[in-house]
Amino acid sequence: MIGILSFLMVVCAIMICHPRKARACILFYAGGDTTDDGANMFMRTEEMNEDTNKIYYVSPAGNHVKGEVYQGCSDFTWTFTHDSCRYTARRDDNLFGICPDCGRTHFHTPFEEDGTNEHGVTISATQTIYANSSIEKTDPFTKNGIGEAEIATVLLSEARTAREGLELLLSIYDSVGAGSVSNNDPEGAGTMICDQKEQWYVECLSGHEYIAVLLPPNVAFMQFNVSVLGRIDLKDKKHVIASDHVIDVAQKAGTFVGDAEHQIIDFRASYNDYLVKEHDADRRLLLQERMAAALNFLSGTDTWTIGSVLEDNDFVMTNIDEHGHIVPLHNALVLKDKMSLDHALALFRLDPIGYVENVNTHLLRFYRTREQPFGTVEWSTMDNTRYNVFVPCFPMLLTDTWEGCKVSLDKEQVVEQPPKSKDCYFKDGKYHVYPKGWENSYIATLSALSSVLTYGSLSEKGISLAEYNLCRLQKEFVVRFSHLSDELQSTASTEDRERIMTRANMEMTAQVHDLAMALYRYYVYGEKSGQSVIFE
Repeated sequence: MIGILSFLMVVCAIMICHPRKARACILFYAGGDTTDDGANMFMRTEEMNEDTNKIYYVSPAGNHVKGEVYQGCSDFTWTFTHDSCRYTARRDDNLFGICPDCGRTHFHTPFEEDGTNEHGVTISATQTIYANSSIEKTDPFTKNGIGEAEIATVLLSEARTAREGLELLLSIYDSVGAGSVSNNDPEGAGTMICDQKEQWYVECLSGHEYIAVLLPPNVAFMQFNVSVLGRIDLKDKKHVIASDHVIDVAQKAGTFVGDAEHQIIDFRASYNDYLVKEHDADRRLLLQERMAAALNFLSGTDTWTIGSVLEDNDFVMTNIDEHGHIVPLHNALVLKDKMSLDHALALFRLDPIGYVENVNTHLLRFYRTREQPFGTVEWSTMDNTRYNVFVPCFPMLLTDTWEGCKVSLDKEQVVEQPPKSKDCYFKDGKYHVYPKGWENSYIATLSALSSVLTYGSLSEKGISLAEYNLCRLQKEFVVRFSHLSDELQSTASTEDRERIMTRANMEMTAQVHDLAMALYRYYVYGEKSGQSVIFE
């Protein structure tokens, strides 16, 4: 098997991806039958404006108390049924008191979109998916419904199992419905709800209608902000949970595709604007490029093309075989190789998967037979996955994160005249000046390095210096985490395990920051300082 260093170096050597205005998150899932070690795996990157600041921290147990009424960015409210669980979380930055998403000043955690709680429940929320216009009119989003911004906050606080989290989310959809931060831009959601035993994927594209599927170990799929649920037989009650009126609403909208008599619906065709013609024309080309590149990478072919990939249903999942019988969820995507950590990280460094608008990426591996907290493993980072290092952990053992992951920053200034400071990048005819204190921030430092490598005038040799050092550190982390796993499993005390894991995670995160800063200082100021960069 190709080693992680050489494999990633090959991928990292691909031409720099060009910045794009459109934004589109990506989700990849590989069941245990398709992975090299039997773990069920999923990986997701969130994407926003490249200067977006994110906060990564641990929400302590009892951060929300029983009976507390919580309101986030929208009119949706939630009354906690018990004191909240401890969980890891990444969210938008409103530490200065003004939410960047809704502009409100009340206490809330905007787009606290992913994490793992103390019981091993993992939430990744969400992949934005737009309904077609007829569905939007027939079953509009509700004013007080739950939106993307609040799903993880509620589920991670409340749920003790993936099934419990799933039932909670679906009960909210059934009662108050689904909502969004902006009524002018209603967004459906694709959500992962997982634990060591089960991984559920849910698509809700309208006010109340959804389908949830229990993911089997023999399927792999990628979701690029278009539905991946094709023909679904709703009679499969063991693996499929659907809203009561999912067929009725599509029939009323005039978009239904399927066989209502036999409770079969093509969810993608019935609900989704899957050709991306009605909502975001700028995003369409980006989606086509990324889908074709990723699916060709995974299958080892060149048959996926920009011209056909949105129309092609081969990557869409179904639980019906060619004879009309209910079978395990499957699609036509066949992976060329067993999915390993090497391949997964390489996939998210692939042009144009890794680029400047990545802001938060996490890879989770679930081992069904391992003792918790070792059954859930996470590799994560922030900012451009193309020029980055993923930091490992057992998320259930984290009690805190490195201080640089919790830095609040003002927005960067955009000016037309050259600024006095060299700490900026030039894009679209304007200078983007980094905010005060950026060098202390994990995500901002990685973003600054990414901007140098993306917008600067570096030679191939200059860029390869960063690629080599980043890939070298990634290889070190793979080895270190293997030794760390052995140490933790031989440690009896939970408190000692938490202390060791938290300290190691902080140290590795700081190493990534320090390497990125050293590379940045070399490129911008010509400095060769510290021991983190190998220049020869």
